[in-house]
Amino acid sequence: MSDWHHSPVHRFVPGQAYMVTGATLYKRHYFTSAEQLQLLQDTLFAILKKGGWDLNAWAIFSNHYHFVAQAAINAAKLKLVIQQLHSIASRAVNRMDGAVGRQVLYQYWDTCLTFEKSYLARLNYVNNNPVHHGLVSVATQYPYCSATWFEQHVSAGFRRKVQSFRYDRLRVPDNF
Repeated sequence: MSDWHHSPVHRFVPGQAYMVTGATLYKRHYFTSAEQLQLLQDTLFAILKKGGWDLNAWAIFSNHYHFVAQAAINAAKLKLVIQQLHSIASRAVNRMDGAVGRQVLYQYWDTCLTFEKSYLARLNYVNNNPVHHGLVSVATQYPYCSATWFEQHVSAGFRRKVQSFRYDRLRVPDNF
C-alpha cells in the first residue's frame, strides 16, 4: 500500500502511545475564551476515556492542540477518536458563537511513539508548549495543559527524567 502524499498518513497500532497535533481550519483562532478552551479540553478528556485511551499529556490552544496518549489493546482507532473529538468540539463551539455549520477543527498529525526516549521528549514538549508559544513564562501557569497535573501526580524522579529530555529537535507540526 502506498501513502497518499496529499495528507498525513494515519496508521493505528493498538497498545501503542501516540502524539497527536490537531489544528483549526486555516489556523483560525476559534477557541478564544476560557469557556471555549475548557470545552475543548473537557471534550478531549471524555472522548479519549470513552475510546479506551490513557491521556499522558495535553496542551489546548485557540487554534490547535497537542496530546500524548496510550491506546489500550482494545482501544478505539485513533482516527475514530479524532473524528469524534473534532465533530463534538466543533459543533459545540459553533453553538457558542452562533455559527452553525462552520468548519472548525480540520486536520491532525499523529506519531506512533515506539521508543521510550521519543515518548519522554514528547511528554516534555507537550507539557512546555504554552511556554514555547509565549503564553506564559512557566508552563504550570497555563490552565489548559498537563504541566500542573504532571507536577502534582507524577513522582519527582519520573518528572526529572522527562524534564531532562530535549525537545528542540523534534519535528512536530507547531507553526500556529
